[in-house]
Amino acid sequence: MPNKNPFPWVPRGWVNAVFPWLRWSLMWFYTFTYRTLSLLPSLRDRSAAQPLTALADRQLLACGSCVSVNIGRGIPKKRVQEALVTPLGLLGDSQSAPYIAIWGGHAGFNKAVMLWSSEVIAAVNADAAGGGPAEFFYGASGEQFTLSGVDWSVMKTGVHVLLGTSVLLEVTLLKGPCKQLDRYFSAPGDKGRIDPKKFPEKSRVLAKVLR
Repeated sequence: MPNKNPFPWVPRGWVNAVFPWLRWSLMWFYTFTYRTLSLLPSLRDRSAAQPLTALADRQLLACGSCVSVNIGRGIPKKRVQEALVTPLGLLGDSQSAPYIAIWGGHAGFNKAVMLWSSEVIAAVNADAAGGGPAEFFYGASGEQFTLSGVDWSVMKTGVHVLLGTSVLLEVTLLKGPCKQLDRYFSAPGDKGRIDPKKFPEKSRVLAKVLR
C-alpha cells in the first residue's frame, strides 16, 4: 500500500475504488493457476522445489515454525488451518484501509503479508511498563503468519523467509504500530514498545512473496 498515488494521472479516489476489484480478480486467477498445477504432478513438484533451490547458496540465520495462519478483513484476523499464498497475499484476507493511505499501511506486492513472533507477543503482553500489560493474540495485530522459535532480531529488510518447502518471502519493511492497535494496549502511548525505530527486535515485519 503506497502513501502516494502510483498513477498520478488517475484520481486517487478512482484508484482506491478499483484496487479491491483488481486484487480480487488476480487472487482468483492465482487460485485457478494453483488448482491447475495441482492436477499436473510434474509441474507441481517442480514449482514446489524452486524456493529450496533459490536458498541453496544463502546462510541460515534462524530456524523455527509457523504456529498460526491468520486471515480476515482488517484486524483482528481469524486463525485458520491453511490458506493459499499468492503474490498479493493470502486468499480470504484483505485490508479495511484504502489502497493509497498517507500512513503507508500494508497491501500490494511489496507488502503482501505480515509476520510476527509468538515469543515477541508473549513478551509484549507480559511487559507491565507504562500503562500495563498488552492483550495481543495470534492475528490480533494483523499478521498473517505467526512464527515461533525465530530470533526476531535477524528479521531485517532483505532477509528471506521460507515457509514449509514451497513459500518464499522477502522482508521489505519493519512495520510501525498504528492507532488500530491502541485497543490492545492499556494506554495508547504503550504501542511504542513495538515501534521499529525504538525496538526493531519486537516489530512486526512486512514481506513480499517471491515464490
